[in-house]
Amino acid sequence: MKSKSLFIVALLLSVSTWLGCGSSGVVKPTDEQNAFASVEGLGDLAGDDEMFASAFVAGAAPENRKDYGERGYQVNGEPSFDGDTVTVPVKIFGGVHATSSGDGRGGKASSVAETEQVWTLQRTDGQWKIKDAPLG
Repeated sequence: MKSKSLFIVALLLSVSTWLGCGSSGVVKPTDEQNAFASVEGLGDLAGDDEMFASAFVAGAAPENRKDYGERGYQVNGEPSFDGDTVTVPVKIFGGVHATSSGDGRGGKASSVAETEQVWTLQRTDGQWKIKDAPLG
């Protein structure tokens, strides 16, 4: 019984955290946050063909998916929004474990040199998709 009470208290605290104090609803992510999520999660998505392709505008997914899985990505500056297009500076770094091997085992961390590139994203059907993502 005690664990059930603790669960209910934890659930109520979770709900109040999501809603915020005095808030009338859940705070929605901004366009900027949604665009950044598209960029910073790309290394994880590279572990699966379908998920990787879904991060890109139709027909824009690079064929070298494995290379994207060996890197990490971080937005490194201010994005430039122009309607349904945004350009964003992206820091690309190595030292991450490739997720695209398909066997689920952690491998040797990549030794890719750090670089910075400008990526272009496009809003498609209300979602930010990557249009151009050069690695360097």
